Amino acid sequence: MEKITVKPVRESREKKCFVNLPWSIYKNDPNWVPPLKMAVKDQLNPKHPFYETADTQMFLAWQDKQVVGRLMAINPKAYNQFHDTKVGFFGFYEAIKSVEVSKELFKAAEKWCQAQGLNSIMGPFNLSSNYEAGLLVKGFDDPPQIMMTYNPQYYMKHLEENGYTKAKDLLAYEVDYPVTMPDVIVKIAERAEKKNRITYRYLNKADFKGEVDRMLEIYNDAWEKNWGFVPMTEKEFRHTAKDLKTIVDERLVVFAEVDGEPAGFIVGLADLNQVFKTIPSGSLLPTGLFKLLTFKKRVSRMRVPTMGVKKKFRKIGLETLLYRKCQLNAEETGLYKSCEASWILEDNIEMNKPLIRMGFDAYKTYRIYEKNLS
Repeated sequence: MEKITVKPVRESREKKCFVNLPWSIYKNDPNWVPPLKMAVKDQLNPKHPFYETADTQMFLAWQDKQVVGRLMAINPKAYNQFHDTKVGFFGFYEAIKSVEVSKELFKAAEKWCQAQGLNSIMGPFNLSSNYEAGLLVKGFDDPPQIMMTYNPQYYMKHLEENGYTKAKDLLAYEVDYPVTMPDVIVKIAERAEKKNRITYRYLNKADFKGEVDRMLEIYNDAWEKNWGFVPMTEKEFRHTAKDLKTIVDERLVVFAEVDGEPAGFIVGLADLNQVFKTIPSGSLLPTGLFKLLTFKKRVSRMRVPTMGVKKKFRKIGLETLLYRKCQLNAEETGLYKSCEASWILEDNIEMNKPLIRMGFDAYKTYRIYEKNLS
């Protein structure tokens, strides 16, 4: 057997191999959801706004002329400037069940990070915490929801064998619909609405640009102190939002205003992974586009990927109010049988406590790993 060789991705043919590798890794895994190849290519496109604030290098591992692993090393300049650190990220990790393959891949990524002047490495982030993040370590018996990661259990061994340790766990909560809200939650909601001049409204697609501006302002204010946070530029935020415009249900995007000022928002998304699961090729042609456009007939789950409340409105119970409003709207559609709220930092008490009170169960755990390179 030939030795393992790791090479940086330089040519378009090699990038194609990088994109296609998961189809061989997961070919016998019933819970894997094939991503849309066009979405993956967009993330890896140097013209993506993320790369304006970061440097990256993709690597492929070869053995017997076969691609057996991949990894991206990232110098997240915006993150390091914001936190005054010298941290590298890694992401898009996939590999066969071989610790040797993982060792060679991580050795290459770590060496690249050191050459960039970075003294530690953390991940997985595809591309940062604003995108898919975390290695699945609990909940392997269920397909991932939209924009969440999935991986074989043996990846945990790969990371740990290479000297990576836990940095932080990210939790995914789930609740079945319909939900009977506990009296304590109802009372908190009623008291908050009575005490404060709170009004709600749905996303206005006719003013999509303005709505995105308001969401970005709230998002960067609300998440500023969160572990792992990196502000999104306006260009990057718009790039992410534009893909959701055609498929988002306005009723599941709720703004809360206090005395007329935008104070918080919540986004609920149909779990399109239930559609992507039926498109094994990862291509919208010839039939995938029709399946995507008729997703309402094929989706029974939804996910809340993000919610933000401005810091000055944190103590009035807006988080609970927004979850409750989104839940009521989702149930009124008659489409959804369950909801996932993800991801939540394990030590974010302000978010975890209300979810547990509302009947959510922490059914999946994703882990961010780190390693000192000094």
